[in-house]
Amino acid sequence: MLYDNPQALLLCHYKREQALCHRTAMRDTPRLDHYVPRCGNIVRTDHHATALRDRADTLDKQATHVPQPISERLRDHADRLRGIADTHDRTRITLKDTTP
Repeated sequence: MLYDNPQALLLCHYKREQALCHRTAMRDTPRLDHYVPRCGNIVRTDHHATALRDRADTLDKQATHVPQPISERLRDHADRLRGIADTHDRTRITLKDTTP
Protein backbone atom coordinates (compact mmCIF):
# COMPACT_ATOMS: atom_id res chain seq x y z
CA MET A 1 0.00 0.00 0.00
CA LEU A 2 1.31 3.46 -0.92
CA TYR A 3 0.52 6.49 1.22
CA ASP A 4 1.01 10.00 -0.11
CA ASN A 5 2.74 12.58 2.08
CA PRO A 6 2.52 15.80 0.05
CA GLN A 7 3.98 17.96 2.83
CA ALA A 8 7.19 15.91 2.86
CA LEU A 9 7.18 15.38 -0.92
CA LEU A 10 7.29 11.61 -0.73
CA LEU A 11 5.28 8.43 -0.80
CA CYS A 12 5.36 5.81 1.93
CA HIS A 13 5.47 2.20 0.69
CA TYR A 14 4.38 1.07 4.11
CA LYS A 15 5.92 -2.07 5.56
CA ARG A 16 5.19 -2.21 9.26
CA GLU A 17 8.35 -4.09 10.26
CA GLN A 18 10.67 -1.40 8.89
CA ALA A 19 8.59 1.69 9.69
CA LEU A 20 10.54 4.31 11.62
CA CYS A 21 7.48 6.49 12.23
CA HIS A 22 6.36 4.12 15.02
CA ARG A 23 8.69 4.15 17.97
CA THR A 24 6.61 2.40 20.59
CA ALA A 25 3.69 0.62 18.98
CA MET A 26 3.28 -0.96 15.59
CA ARG A 27 0.28 0.13 13.59
CA ASP A 28 -1.27 -0.99 10.34
CA THR A 29 -0.85 2.46 8.77
CA PRO A 30 2.03 4.94 8.74
CA ARG A 31 2.20 8.11 10.83
CA LEU A 32 2.64 10.58 7.99
CA ASP A 33 3.08 13.43 10.47
CA HIS A 34 6.13 11.64 11.96
CA TYR A 35 8.08 10.54 8.91
CA VAL A 36 11.78 9.86 9.45
CA PRO A 37 14.05 10.82 6.52
CA ARG A 38 16.14 7.63 6.70
CA CYS A 39 13.12 5.29 6.70
CA GLY A 40 13.31 2.42 4.20
CA ASN A 41 9.64 2.88 3.32
CA ILE A 42 10.25 6.21 1.55
CA VAL A 43 9.58 6.36 -2.19
CA ARG A 44 10.02 9.45 -4.36
CA THR A 45 9.00 10.08 -7.94
CA ASP A 46 10.57 12.43 -10.48
CA HIS A 47 7.72 14.81 -9.66
CA HIS A 48 8.79 14.81 -6.00
CA ALA A 49 12.40 15.60 -7.00
CA THR A 50 11.21 18.54 -9.11
CA ALA A 51 9.02 19.80 -6.27
CA LEU A 52 11.96 19.51 -3.84
CA ARG A 53 14.04 21.72 -6.13
CA ASP A 54 11.17 24.20 -6.47
CA ARG A 55 10.84 24.36 -2.67
CA ALA A 56 14.60 24.89 -2.40
CA ASP A 57 14.41 27.79 -4.87
CA THR A 58 11.63 29.34 -2.80
CA LEU A 59 13.71 29.03 0.37
CA ASP A 60 16.67 30.70 -1.36
CA LYS A 61 14.43 33.60 -2.39
CA GLN A 62 13.10 33.94 1.16
CA ALA A 63 16.66 33.92 2.47
CA THR A 64 17.39 37.19 0.68
CA HIS A 65 14.75 38.99 2.78
CA VAL A 66 15.62 37.89 6.31
CA PRO A 67 18.52 38.48 8.73
CA GLN A 68 21.68 36.40 8.33
CA PRO A 69 21.21 33.66 10.95
CA ILE A 70 17.83 32.80 9.49
CA SER A 71 19.00 33.19 5.89
CA GLU A 72 21.84 30.72 6.54
CA ARG A 73 19.40 28.16 7.90
CA LEU A 74 17.09 28.64 4.92
CA ARG A 75 19.96 28.20 2.48
CA ASP A 76 21.21 25.12 4.34
CA HIS A 77 17.73 23.61 4.18
CA ALA A 78 17.53 24.43 0.46
CA ASP A 79 20.87 22.66 -0.06
CA ARG A 80 19.59 19.57 1.80
CA LEU A 81 16.45 19.49 -0.37
CA ARG A 82 18.53 19.70 -3.54
CA GLY A 83 20.73 16.91 -2.20
CA ILE A 84 17.68 14.69 -1.68
CA ALA A 85 16.53 15.45 -5.24
CA ASP A 86 20.01 14.72 -6.61
CA THR A 87 20.13 11.41 -4.73
CA HIS A 88 16.76 10.52 -6.25
CA ASP A 89 18.09 11.28 -9.72
CA ARG A 90 21.17 9.08 -9.19
CA THR A 91 19.35 6.14 -7.60
CA ARG A 92 15.95 6.09 -9.26
CA ILE A 93 14.70 3.00 -11.01
CA THR A 94 13.16 3.57 -14.41
CA LEU A 95 11.09 1.32 -16.64
CA LYS A 96 14.16 0.95 -18.85
CA ASP A 97 16.08 -0.41 -15.83
CA THR A 98 13.47 -3.10 -15.15
CA THR A 99 13.07 -4.56 -18.63
CA PRO A 100 15.27 -7.53 -19.58
